[in-house]
Amino acid sequence: MYDTAPAGDLLRASGIDPDDLAELMPRVDPATVKVRVASPLFRRFWAKGIAAVSLPIGVFVQPAIMDRMRAGAEPERSGRLIVHELMHIEQWRRLGAVRHLVQYVGDYLRGRFRRLGHWEAYRSIRLEVEARDAAAAVTVGEPR
Repeated sequence: MYDTAPAGDLLRASGIDPDDLAELMPRVDPATVKVRVASPLFRRFWAKGIAAVSLPIGVFVQPAIMDRMRAGAEPERSGRLIVHELMHIEQWRRLGAVRHLVQYVGDYLRGRFRRLGHWEAYRSIRLEVEARDAAAAVTVGEPR
């Protein structure tokens, strides 16, 4: 079985109070969202450079990312990654699976049609922008 941890615990370890996210993402309770190490098979389908993927059922991370979070290394970076991924779960729940996928893939393809490179098109996806903004808005304090 692969390593898992509640997102709320990882946030607290990073110095983020999960309750502070309630207004930002009302459909997500960090205590109930599992952060899991993604299986090798799942990771084979990820683009190079992806640290984590969120699906409606939880957050899946690279093994090295989970190791870093468990060790308490780079708490600010870890906390912001978890907030970013929780915002994606909020988006899944707010939009529903079909609308979420249509918007996500549609934005990416529009970027590619505008001749943006892969990473530029990815960064221009509105749902990615919203998740980055949410992560940037969070104040990371001293780990608790």
